[in-house]
Amino acid sequence: MGIENLMLTLNRVPEIKVDTGTDWVTLFGFLLTAIAVVVGALYTSYTFKKTISSQERIAQINAKALREQSKSEALSRNRQDWIISLRAELASIVSKVHDVYSLSLEVNDPNAIRGDSKAELEESNRLHGLKFAELSGALSKSRFHLANIQMHLNPAEADSIALLAKLQLLIEAGIRTQRIYDLSQDVISLSQIVLKKEWVRVKEMI
Repeated sequence: MGIENLMLTLNRVPEIKVDTGTDWVTLFGFLLTAIAVVVGALYTSYTFKKTISSQERIAQINAKALREQSKSEALSRNRQDWIISLRAELASIVSKVHDVYSLSLEVNDPNAIRGDSKAELEESNRLHGLKFAELSGALSKSRFHLANIQMHLNPAEADSIALLAKLQLLIEAGIRTQRIYDLSQDVISLSQIVLKKEWVRVKEMI
């Protein structure tokens, strides 16, 4: 039989197995990658929580500082309003006592009611009555300002006690038409001392 007539018959394809062995390099690299991802996630979570905690502390500190500043500014404004109000009351009472003094001179003038005829006497008496009513009103306002000043001042402070005593004397002097200039100056001097102390307190609050 010739070679050219030779024929090979295969009943099935033979099974071919390729054993490459375990790729440790690839496996180790995968494990390192997985570990890096987990560690990175844990570190990111830790730093995020730490950042949030730090921001919360800063926010709390800032909020507390703002509350303290707001409280201090409110107290300062209230104190300034108190000083302005007290100063206005002190100026008002000194001015009003001078009105009391002038009106008392007119009301207590022995020749306040005069006239040559009955009609003139009646008119003079009417005008005298109006002056007396005006005096009563001025005296009432003086005592009103005195009450307001008393409510402004601290009764435990020596300067406040001295100021109130001088104001009482000033009103009495105005009613009796005594010399009120010196008493007015005493009131102004004591008022300046009290007001200056309060302004110093306000500056310490700012």
